[in-house]
Amino acid sequence: MTISNDVTLERVSTVARQGEMITSSMLSKEYAWPADDPRRQPRHTEVGIDERIMRIVAEAAESSRFDAPRFRRQFGAEPPETRLLELLNHRAFQFNNRALFRSSDLWHNRIAAAIRADRAVEVVLPVFCVIANPVKRIEVTVATAAEDVALLHLGRLIEHAEQLCEVRLMINLIADSTFYSPAFGVTSVEAKAYIDQLRQRLVDLKLDSNIRLYDISDLLAGSAPEFQQRYDTWFARLRRDPLADGISETAYNQWLGSMAASVNIRKLDLSYAELRSILSDERSALPASAALATRAQAALDDYRAVKLAASDLGWEDRCFPGAVRATIHTKPIPVLGLRMYPEYKFRSRLLPYHGIGVLYHNEKRKKYEMQVEPEMFVYGRPEIIRVVDTAGRTYCYLKDHG
Repeated sequence: MTISNDVTLERVSTVARQGEMITSSMLSKEYAWPADDPRRQPRHTEVGIDERIMRIVAEAAESSRFDAPRFRRQFGAEPPETRLLELLNHRAFQFNNRALFRSSDLWHNRIAAAIRADRAVEVVLPVFCVIANPVKRIEVTVATAAEDVALLHLGRLIEHAEQLCEVRLMINLIADSTFYSPAFGVTSVEAKAYIDQLRQRLVDLKLDSNIRLYDISDLLAGSAPEFQQRYDTWFARLRRDPLADGISETAYNQWLGSMAASVNIRKLDLSYAELRSILSDERSALPASAALATRAQAALDDYRAVKLAASDLGWEDRCFPGAVRATIHTKPIPVLGLRMYPEYKFRSRLLPYHGIGVLYHNEKRKKYEMQVEPEMFVYGRPEIIRVVDTAGRTYCYLKDHG
């Protein structure tokens, strides 16, 4: 799919410019770093992803906060477009301001237009990047249980739309792995491999008919001259003035901290002591700390210039006219903040690729749930089992209740 230039743009293209631009993922504030390298601790490992593990993964993808019979009683008499709007806006799926989203005529009108035309209601969600931080993921980034839970969770939303709203919902995932790989210092090989694995997971999980995965670099390639001109302009402006796009100095400094925890430092081959010093202590005197700060600033300029250039092109409405725009970031505007898994923005703040999935049994809810945590901090914990595939790659960590 390439960008068509004959589409009238609406305010959807401003989503990327508002609120949180990079996921808050610093490793310096809330984490208690172990004194010694956890990778040297003994651990219990299970080899093989069997039916029991997949049942637990499927259970973790079910939100305990959504009650289908109650939703039917509350909204069953409403027209399909109202039902779908309320479903998307339910707290089990929406983390941004629900009153703002509900009050937006734009989304209601787009949903209603799709239903009148007897076509699927489309949602567009940029997501899935490679974060090569060895604290967050010890190994090279691959699709794991965290990604499976996320995809299955979206699949359940699609099922609810069909069963409760009588509407076909199509979710378009826009992978930005290759898009941001220069800023994050990740090779195109790793970024492309991750996208390929995600596409295969959609097939294996039987979700590929209603969830599609696009590479945003492919979507923008047809408008490369226009994109490059906007990218170069934004990069030069941001180098001269980091606040040129109107963000606050506080937000900029917060983004710098998150970028330092997102750029590729795996390739630096730092010791655990060095990692702990430069990522947990903002005043670290190690040379690597100053180098990381410089790298993070350059990476943030690049990341923002790429994002702003794409926003200038209004790629969402050009590629997916009439779609509902969703985001993984907190925004102060009426936009769908889609939970990537049930506990995202509740008990867990990291995206699937910013850590590793830890599956645990919630005794109160009597079901398995998932949090995403930096892998280094769960690797050596004696009560947690590491589950690997037959090739020895980590799939998840399991805190078994019996």
